[in-house]
Amino acid sequence: MYKFILGLFIAPISKLNSLIVLVIMSASLGLVPVSAATLNHRSPADVMQFLRTYQPNALMGKQTIAFNELIQRLLSKRVILVGEIHDRYDHHLNQLALLKALHAQDPNIGIGVEWFQQPFQPVLDAYLAGRIDEAEMLKRSGYYERWRYDYRMLRPILVFAKEHRIPVLALNAPVELTQKVAQGGLEALSEAERAQLPKHINPPEGSYLQRLRKVFTSHGAHGASEGRFENFALVQRIWDETMAANAVEFLQANPRYRLMVFAGTGHISDRMGIPSDIARTIPAQQLATVMTNTVGDTPMGQYDYWVLSPQPHNLPPTGKLGAWFEMDPRGLQVIKLASNGAAERSGLMKGDRLVKLNQTPIRTMSDLLRILAGFNVGDTVQVTLERDRLAPKGELNAPLLMTVAIKLQ
Repeated sequence: MYKFILGLFIAPISKLNSLIVLVIMSASLGLVPVSAATLNHRSPADVMQFLRTYQPNALMGKQTIAFNELIQRLLSKRVILVGEIHDRYDHHLNQLALLKALHAQDPNIGIGVEWFQQPFQPVLDAYLAGRIDEAEMLKRSGYYERWRYDYRMLRPILVFAKEHRIPVLALNAPVELTQKVAQGGLEALSEAERAQLPKHINPPEGSYLQRLRKVFTSHGAHGASEGRFENFALVQRIWDETMAANAVEFLQANPRYRLMVFAGTGHISDRMGIPSDIARTIPAQQLATVMTNTVGDTPMGQYDYWVLSPQPHNLPPTGKLGAWFEMDPRGLQVIKLASNGAAERSGLMKGDRLVKLNQTPIRTMSDLLRILAGFNVGDTVQVTLERDRLAPKGELNAPLLMTVAIKLQ
């Protein structure tokens, strides 16, 4: 069963799956300097206004080059892989800045993103074509169940793509398959499931293998069996190979297009992972890798170019209700309250079920997180909830429907 805390998703995954997640999450720990700047970007228009005067310098080897020169150099490449630490807003701003500048020079460009899994490509296509709205896209793609990071950081990129009719590829492998592989290897997949992945999953070698083993052992897996490490490394390679295969398929089907790939640094740095997999089909000299380098950051591997940012940029924190939730057959149910938290101070009780937030129906955690993303700490929202009532003999009466105001924490 899934549980949610303070509006943040926590899934009950195994220790090995937790460790696999750390391949991409561990790079985020302890890298943000204290002097981060908060940008109150409430809409994509605010972001585009910010980017009008945002042209950071770049680093090529030891040589500093202007942003415009970086763009001219990237225009000679067919595949541009831009690394990210997933919860860093400044990294996503740089991705959009590069996309915007490259598109202005050549509109024949697509983007491939790690954030969505390949089976949900039709959902992304429907959103980009205007057949469904953003809320429906997030719901149908399972964004808050499958990716979980603050969607506000990604929205400006997808809005820009939609406005300029830029193809967006859902590159990633389905989590259902990678979780099975984490536990039992490729043999755990059915024939139909195995067919959803690239035919060949090349094992990690050399320094890439050493890097994965270092991650594996540094997170408490010293006594784990070799088989567990093999599955751990295999899942990483499934992510790499799947994203590379989907990128190559697009490039072969669209010979006049270039492609930008937005993915975690663990999949791109040192030209390992996705770049080396693509280079089996697309000449390596047609590829370039780019990463953000902010003062105070620890370098995450080697890249062809670094975008230099004087300080990280954050969004204001979203408001939280101060409660733990889980899905119940009757709705999203409160299972625990933070002591003296926002929900408890407003009178919520364990067992209450959320019905609406500011008159918007709440049926899933995805609904709740999507709506809360529009509110900051200190904002007040109206929460409608159901509360069970017991008759004198212990039978359940019709639930009490009530609305309370909660000042988000």
